[in-house]
Amino acid sequence: MNSLQFILRGLKHHRTGYLGVLLGSALGTMVLLGALFAGDSVKSTLRQIAEERIGKTRNVLVGGENLFLAELASEVGKDTAPVLQIQGQVSEPTGRTIGQTDIFGINERFWDFSISSDKGPTPRISEKAWPINKELADSLDLGVGDTLIVRLRKPSLVTGDVPLADNDDEIITLRGEVSHILEDGEMGRFSLAQSQLNTPKVFLPLPALAEAMEQLPARANLLLSRDPIDPATFEKRVRSSMSLADYGLSIVDAPENGHLAIRSERIFLSPTLEAKIRATFPRVRPTLTYLVNTLAANERETPYSMVTGADPTLATFVPDDLKDDEIALSSWEAEDLAAQPGDTVRISYYVLGKNNRLTEEHAEFTVRHIYPLEGAAADKQWTPDFPGITEAETNADWSSGLPLDMKRIRDKDETYWDNHRGTPKAFITHSAAAKLWQNRWGSATGLRSAVWDIPQEQIETKLLNVFEPLDAGLHTRDIASESTAAASSPVDIASLFLSMSFFLIVAAVALTAMLFRFNIEQRNTESGLLTAVGIPAKKILRWRLGEGLVMVTLGALLGAVLAFAYTRGLLLFLEKIWNSGGERLFQFHASPASIAGGVIGFVILMMATIWLVTRKQGKRSASLRLTSGSEEIPPTSHRKRPRLIALIFALIGIGSLAASSQLGPSSAFFLSGFCFLIAGLALWKSVFQLTSRPKSSNHGPTPEPEHQPDRGLQSAPPSKPPNNAAQPSNPSLSTSHFSLSTPAQLAKTNLARRPTRSLVAIGTLASAIFLVISVTSFQKHGAGEWQDPTSGTGGYGVWIETASPLIRQASGQFEFESDDINTLLPVRVGTGDDASCFNLNSVAKPRLLAVDTTQLEGRFSIKSTAEGIEPSWAALRNTPSPSDRELQLAPESEQAIPLRAFIDETTLLWVLKKKPGDLIEYTDEFGTPFTVEIAGTLTESVFQGSFIIDEAAFVKRYPSSPGYRIFLATTSKAPAEARADLQRSLTDLGATISPTAERIAAFHSVENTYISIFNVLGGLGVILGSAGLGLVTARNLAERKDEFAMLHTIGISRRITRSIITREVRSLILAALLIGLIAALISILPSLPQQPAPGITLAWIAGLALLTTACATLSAWLAYRSQRN
Repeated sequence: MNSLQFILRGLKHHRTGYLGVLLGSALGTMVLLGALFAGDSVKSTLRQIAEERIGKTRNVLVGGENLFLAELASEVGKDTAPVLQIQGQVSEPTGRTIGQTDIFGINERFWDFSISSDKGPTPRISEKAWPINKELADSLDLGVGDTLIVRLRKPSLVTGDVPLADNDDEIITLRGEVSHILEDGEMGRFSLAQSQLNTPKVFLPLPALAEAMEQLPARANLLLSRDPIDPATFEKRVRSSMSLADYGLSIVDAPENGHLAIRSERIFLSPTLEAKIRATFPRVRPTLTYLVNTLAANERETPYSMVTGADPTLATFVPDDLKDDEIALSSWEAEDLAAQPGDTVRISYYVLGKNNRLTEEHAEFTVRHIYPLEGAAADKQWTPDFPGITEAETNADWSSGLPLDMKRIRDKDETYWDNHRGTPKAFITHSAAAKLWQNRWGSATGLRSAVWDIPQEQIETKLLNVFEPLDAGLHTRDIASESTAAASSPVDIASLFLSMSFFLIVAAVALTAMLFRFNIEQRNTESGLLTAVGIPAKKILRWRLGEGLVMVTLGALLGAVLAFAYTRGLLLFLEKIWNSGGERLFQFHASPASIAGGVIGFVILMMATIWLVTRKQGKRSASLRLTSGSEEIPPTSHRKRPRLIALIFALIGIGSLAASSQLGPSSAFFLSGFCFLIAGLALWKSVFQLTSRPKSSNHGPTPEPEHQPDRGLQSAPPSKPPNNAAQPSNPSLSTSHFSLSTPAQLAKTNLARRPTRSLVAIGTLASAIFLVISVTSFQKHGAGEWQDPTSGTGGYGVWIETASPLIRQASGQFEFESDDINTLLPVRVGTGDDASCFNLNSVAKPRLLAVDTTQLEGRFSIKSTAEGIEPSWAALRNTPSPSDRELQLAPESEQAIPLRAFIDETTLLWVLKKKPGDLIEYTDEFGTPFTVEIAGTLTESVFQGSFIIDEAAFVKRYPSSPGYRIFLATTSKAPAEARADLQRSLTDLGATISPTAERIAAFHSVENTYISIFNVLGGLGVILGSAGLGLVTARNLAERKDEFAMLHTIGISRRITRSIITREVRSLILAALLIGLIAALISILPSLPQQPAPGITLAWIAGLALLTTACATLSAWLAYRSQRN
């Protein structure tokens, strides 16, 4: 008989015993592969979503609030497409509405970017027929041909915060029908945001949208390119194709004085553009025209007049030596005020103060000169095009962001407007005007010169040669590379589930190895006979290992099949976190590398473990095997070794907890837990060795004889007595030694005689108990008292997020404010991506949220800060900052100063994987890099996923930031009731309103889902450990049937026998509970004071104790009944 035949016959004969090995291997492989498959599925899904999200786009020009001409796309190349992206709301005729919908203005080129563009006709789109994506269709239950209504706020070329801007934004309502429902691969997921979550989208023809918004020619804020060129080449193409209009600039002729003036559509010239223009044409000089509330002198007033600050070389009708405290009045204004040279004129005007609130300021000037209102002085081009004012027919028609009192307008003012429009009524020096009216947008409303020396076309060419897209706030992005990088989730799902399943895999391996060893021990007599007849012990061991390899391999293959269903169950858990829609988000994917690596890896791990626990069998003599029968042969280990192991692992566990900031919270938790479990098991073994020693040296287990060369049957001792002459296998059962304390001592002695199987049973059960108790302690329960200012809600009851930015009205309030709102915190939304736990993608730069940090004093909880930074909101304001004027003259002066930010602790640790004091680089509106310093962390706040920075520092870097999109409010009503009221008042703004407590609870639900997965795996571990305990008990009882027969023969009742068995089982359960519980408590000790619900953890401990005891006792009872029968 060859080795293969022997192995196959051994498997056939002992197939029942090997069934446990097969199932254990299947379980371990299933859990291992399930973790790997889950990681493959998430990675594959994120890659697919990233591809669908951007289509064939490789590079993109992003304007945001800065618009450029749509025809720029044609100038750049044929593989480009212009897109206008704005947000609004969509409703259907019955009234169902969804806010924060992405509205895209596109042309036919856009469909060429779809990854399915070569597979069929493009979606139909026309003025009244619009494609929508599945997210919008499912949200409003829309189908092809259904009517939908789009409401959006007309975008303005001028930032709404700019003084003199027309803030009376018009709500545009468009009506059409659904022409097509876009699949994800048909650009239905199109977005530049790095997120796997889809948003509602509707696509309108760009020309029709531009006409509806009265913005012709059509403009865009995105330019997509599918040309496979590098970002630098793409930027060069864009730059070479741009016109002055794309920079928001124009050159206008002022024939009254022979000037050419450069003006900006955004009213104020940006400091960057102004500096480049003046460097290119040194003769140009800035002008600044502003609307003042009052010109007063001699107890007379002129309401609402334009005053211009200009160099005397431009305003040749004023004295060349006009000083900064002097003013030149037009003849019309001098007559109106009855002013003469030497009189004092008081000017009143609005400026934008803190929190974008208008405050009225005053300045006094001495009349130096009175000039006639004719010629160059009558030039209407001194005043830029102020939206809502310049095109007004009368003064009464003015629409401005300033709180103007039209009752002050006189007939003579209307006559002046009819004759002279916005011609200035007074002039001061530009330096004086800049001191009064400069702001974050600039200090000039125009640049002029009487001498250019070259034609206008050459002026444009020279300017375009020095301008860059960044000067107009236009950024180029390598969106293809960004999306690929973002698709690598910051949460390694495979590693996460492997760590979750670690203890379960170890338990399955240990239990399977123990079952295999049971089979080997059951065949000790067979092995002894084979050795006695001359078969080498090593060959017998190889046969046994061969049998194990076959069963483990079959079990691993079975586990691989089961892993497919198991993985789908794990993905369903993840769907609860990241998918709010009805369709499946994650597509199952199992890579060949994961399948092969998982199966082969587990087989190697299992066989190495089996070899470790059976290797000593090959060293046993034939005589010892024959005498031991199926009994485990107690090792002769050093008694001090377990204590040394316990000490070493305990120290490693303590060290890992101390180094949690370096290792990371998850690594420190699992490493310390594993070490404390090993230390607990080693300590149990050491203590049990001491307490289980017989009191008399004459009554101990017979030590194993020294290993001697095998001499065959001649070396075998006398045969064991037959069963009918059963001898007690435990010497302490002699009647002369039996006493009332003997059952307890017998239980200890019997467990000590089988240390390996006892340790495996305890370790399996303790691991499961550790996992469930420790992880459950981190479960989050609600948002606490949302009214508490120090809670995660900051004491605010409602979170409001609008589709388009809002600015304060002239009254200083927002349009939706009512008496029911007690406190309102407006928040500016800046650049960056959502880094909250809802985003599976890797986020390099979290979204910036800018607030007035003085309103946050005493709110939220600052958990930790970087070294040298005080734990208060004032820390965000205490960064050295130059003045506005210094920043305009030298923008780079502030870039070296980091912008401080607070962020939610969860985001910092698990998504960014950084610590307080670290820096992240951003780029401001004009392409200048600056750093954000992580100044500290907040405890589970509603701002999860975003950096909180001070508003004053933010607007200096992003001056075009157009108002506020997020609001936190406290109301006189309960949050749920306030939400209903606010929803009605914010209907036209496409707002999403939610109680802050619900927002916190949603964040908690993500963490709790992970914990639920841990609990499921821990529950499987409890069942596995209980089953192992039952198997150990059954095995012990089977081996001790002669012992029990002797007890019954000498008159010891079954009640005492049951007591011995119960004590053994109880000892194992108690040891597992204590080791698992103590390891869990020590591992979670650093975070225990922050846990909100310790009572729930205690309830889990009690429940686990009852469940474990019940399962193990049931297993022991069944085993006892089986042996008794």
